[in-house]
Amino acid sequence: MNINTIISVLCLLAGFSCSYQAETASKSGTGSGPGCRVAFYNTENLFDIMDDEHVNDNDFLPGGKLHWTAQRYEEKLNNIREVIHGLNESNSLALLGMSEVENKEVLTDLLKSDSLFKIIHYNSSDKRGIDVCLIYNEKFFQPIQSYLSYFKQDEDPELFLREVLVVKGVLFSDTVHVLVNHWPSRREGEQKSEHKRIAAAMLTQEIIDSINAVSKSDNIIVMGDFNDQPSDESMSIMLKLKSGKQNSSADLINPFKELQDVGEGTCKFKRDWFLFDQVLVSSSMTNKKGLRFAEASIYDPDWLYYKKDLNSGPFRTYLGEKYYGGYSDHFPVYIELKK
Repeated sequence: MNINTIISVLCLLAGFSCSYQAETASKSGTGSGPGCRVAFYNTENLFDIMDDEHVNDNDFLPGGKLHWTAQRYEEKLNNIREVIHGLNESNSLALLGMSEVENKEVLTDLLKSDSLFKIIHYNSSDKRGIDVCLIYNEKFFQPIQSYLSYFKQDEDPELFLREVLVVKGVLFSDTVHVLVNHWPSRREGEQKSEHKRIAAAMLTQEIIDSINAVSKSDNIIVMGDFNDQPSDESMSIMLKLKSGKQNSSADLINPFKELQDVGEGTCKFKRDWFLFDQVLVSSSMTNKKGLRFAEASIYDPDWLYYKKDLNSGPFRTYLGEKYYGGYSDHFPVYIELKK
């Protein structure tokens, strides 16, 4: 076999190999098609320094017990900006839900030097003034409708639930409903407060049912700080309460259950990790057609840990009344979507 024949055979083999690899990538769905990131972050009390007479923000004033000064406020804004920049490292951050933000003004301050993201926010009825919000990149997402969904207080006068922010829009070319949650805390104890989070789960499921009644084919994303883990009863309720039709595209899946199973967490109490922050998706987003779920992850680079020690916990702003000057007591979470 002469040298020209050998070269020809090698070229043919190389071409076959490249063709096979490209075909395999295409079949497995791991090609280089368009994608985006959807994230959630509990910002740990993102308050300004102004006194709002309508909410109890007295601790977060320059003269308050936490000595919340203009300098500390600016440091906090810079820290949250750094996290947003990290989440957007590949310029693919389409949606970011956040909790524990005081008002729209703090979001305006946060994004004043960033024209990439737009804000959806409504003042909630929370007495402390901690709201949820959604910021979005118009390159990926175009909102159609948004509102706060209220819990009917007359059903249980002793129970307070924060409103759920519901946003309908178009992500790429698919209709998506995003529900941003912040469920009741465990401050009274896990068992004593469990009924509140179960009520929050029922409210969220009612919203999903109302969406599904209008359009069963729309995609649904449920994100938030649920103050419960994927294995807890409140989270299981949303997976058990099916939409009335077997294998319905509106039924939810929780990709963060696998992360809990291997010991991952977003916040830490004493020595134990808890995965309270999650993003759930409707089963319609696991199909190969249209917008589809690819992976779920916790965003926890070493600089988000206290003293960059991976054995510590999130580098928080406060612990009690002691100021640490960190980011938040929670790590952000995100999912990757492909089109």
